[in-house]
Amino acid sequence: MKIRKAKLEDAIEIYELRSETIKKINKDYSKKQVDTYVKKHSKEIILKNIKLRDTFCLVDNDKILGVVDLVNDRIGGLFVRHDLVGKGQGRKLMDFIEDFAKKKEVKEVWLYSTPYAEEFYKKMGYKAVERGTWILEGVKFPEVRMEKKLK
Repeated sequence: MKIRKAKLEDAIEIYELRSETIKKINKDYSKKQVDTYVKKHSKEIILKNIKLRDTFCLVDNDKILGVVDLVNDRIGGLFVRHDLVGKGQGRKLMDFIEDFAKKKEVKEVWLYSTPYAEEFYKKMGYKAVERGTWILEGVKFPEVRMEKKLK
């Protein structure tokens, strides 16, 4: 298992991973929320993000198991294959992206968490600093802004 920079040709596999994970783990989302969220993470958006962000994939035997990205001091796009959630793969990706941020001399990182993932981030040392909602195509989503100082 290794973590490597995402390539443009990874976009379809990342899209499929994200879509399946959103559909299978976000039990507190309505069907409309899930459908809208999946649409937000289209192949085109993923391609654009790979070009504009530092995006990394957790890979085993050429199969993408997870993905995460960093833009300046914001961590985003953490997804792990739905059948691997809770098995340490998210932690590996977060440890990697935090180390990557430190090498870029970032002192503090932040992210938006879904309610489902909030406990995971708390275990990783993140603190909730703001709760709110974001709206996509008229659909509301709860979110938690979380921050962590890097040592």
